[in-house]
Amino acid sequence: MATEVIVPKVDMVMETATFVEWLKPEGAPVEKGEPLFVIMTDKASIEIESPASGILAGVRAKPNDVLPVTAVIAYILEPGEAIPTQRDVHQAVSRLPASEGKPGDVAREAGTPAADSGKVRATPVARRLAAELGVDLASVPGSGPRGRVHRDDVLLFARQREDTRPSVTQKPSAPDVPLPQARQREVIPLAGARKIIAARMVHSAFTAPHITLSLSVDMTEVVRLRERVSESIERRTGKPLSFTAILARVVAAVLPDHPYLNASLKDDAIILWGDVHLGIATSVEDYLIVPVIREAQRKNLAQIAAELGDLLERGRARRLTPNEMTGSTFTISNLGMFGIESFTAIINPPESAILAVGKIMDTVVSLKGAVVVRPMMNLTLSADHRVVDGATGARFLADLKAALENPYVLV
Repeated sequence: MATEVIVPKVDMVMETATFVEWLKPEGAPVEKGEPLFVIMTDKASIEIESPASGILAGVRAKPNDVLPVTAVIAYILEPGEAIPTQRDVHQAVSRLPASEGKPGDVAREAGTPAADSGKVRATPVARRLAAELGVDLASVPGSGPRGRVHRDDVLLFARQREDTRPSVTQKPSAPDVPLPQARQREVIPLAGARKIIAARMVHSAFTAPHITLSLSVDMTEVVRLRERVSESIERRTGKPLSFTAILARVVAAVLPDHPYLNASLKDDAIILWGDVHLGIATSVEDYLIVPVIREAQRKNLAQIAAELGDLLERGRARRLTPNEMTGSTFTISNLGMFGIESFTAIINPPESAILAVGKIMDTVVSLKGAVVVRPMMNLTLSADHRVVDGATGARFLADLKAALENPYVLV
């Protein structure tokens, strides 16, 4: 019997994926469990395994196609077997007992037009987002099967609505003056990973009212600690000890005392997570991935250095599994290695906060009445103001600063 090849759901909030490439040509034999195709989510490129052994046939997806989860994109056939026709699907459905499904619903999924029920077809996430943004779902063009409205459709409609609203303080129009036209160097379609990241960040910016708090930390003792233990840890783990690893260890130790920073907002409930699953935002070519150190609060510095080094190495080689890039409860984004002194990061939904880390810089500071030079680092916390109050975020940053300025008690 033919086996359907579908777009899998690899993330709890995932509704669509961008198709990247087939790893086997149509007509080629495939084995169950071997890599068959690659999709792009908002986190990374992911190799998807073949669901069965047989011959790859009926290939429908092509590079840069944005596909809804569970969409059938090919079949795995047994030798001599034909690709199922629409009639085959209807016959299979009609043989299902009532307890195994609703034939009418399945038939419509296979392509039979459904009667107009008067209700807008939309995903639950799209409905919640539309309600939050005050968007009438009936006015939103749907990009999904049979016009189903997805989250990205609502975001695009909301953005276009804002763009078309007249400015409150419009100035008198100036006379038309021809302006010199800039020569285009290149036009790059907003597609693939960049399109997915864009939609996710717009969703976060639109739905989560960000509050940002910033302070500077004296990294003298962290620098000294790294100099003292780096060689020992690298000899034991085979991975270098980075400042990000030390920061991850300290953040993981401090977060349990500030549960609203290690939380998620779902519908009308705040979920306080019992474990710290620490996401580390990492640049890979022209997009970001967020590998996750699970139960980071239980791990010592050497364990975090080893795990982080392994995750980053495999992430840059695009060999991380979906499970290693999902489920984070708090994210660290460090751009210090690029010379960035400070910045503000956008929250990685559904988390309640993200920490932006700048470079360590020798800075002239006043210390006990004396002018000294110290290695200083800027930390900026972005938090969802629906979950985190200013004082809550401030206490977390204060505790984090204290721990970084005396890291020995933690490591």
